[in-house]
Amino acid sequence: MNVVFNSRNILYFFLFIFVLLEIVALQRQSHYVYDIPMCMFLLYVSYRIRHALYLYELHYFLFAVFLLIHCIGLYDLYMLYPLSIEYDYWVHGYFGFVSSLIILRWMRSYLANLTYQVMLLFVILFVLGISALHELYEYFGALILGKGEGVLFIGAGDLDQWDTQKDMLNNMLGAILGIIISYIRKMNMNQNFHN
Repeated sequence: MNVVFNSRNILYFFLFIFVLLEIVALQRQSHYVYDIPMCMFLLYVSYRIRHALYLYELHYFLFAVFLLIHCIGLYDLYMLYPLSIEYDYWVHGYFGFVSSLIILRWMRSYLANLTYQVMLLFVILFVLGISALHELYEYFGALILGKGEGVLFIGAGDLDQWDTQKDMLNNMLGAILGIIISYIRKMNMNQNFHN
């Protein structure tokens, strides 16, 4: 892998961006002052366990981008509707997409004896499980800290009574997209191998 595009450089680059965002969040007195350190922690932990996860640099980068697109919600992006779709849905869909790539690679490495169909089912279940944990985390944050924006708070994009179900659906749709892309890539690799 390119020396510039390695996990350590990705970690440092995104940590630098998160520090800058934290300064902005503090100046704005935004609730994102809680989210950004949490995202920095997740970025660091995923870096530390990258070998156990069989994490590609590209997947690590995509995960860091996911954390970033959540944190730039600091700029009221969660109130936007890019391409007429709520920003929150894009973030959840992207999370499902990236998570499916990471989980599927991990399963191929550790559980190679499973059929591909069983792996796909487990990927969907893992993504939905992580999604459910996130929704509970968000719920407890709202109970403890009150309403506002960010993971720890219920805010823009989280006010509808079906928000949890919609978030989980978008996570699942993103995961299915990741699975489809992985499957197409696998078929292309098999075809190139046989040619």
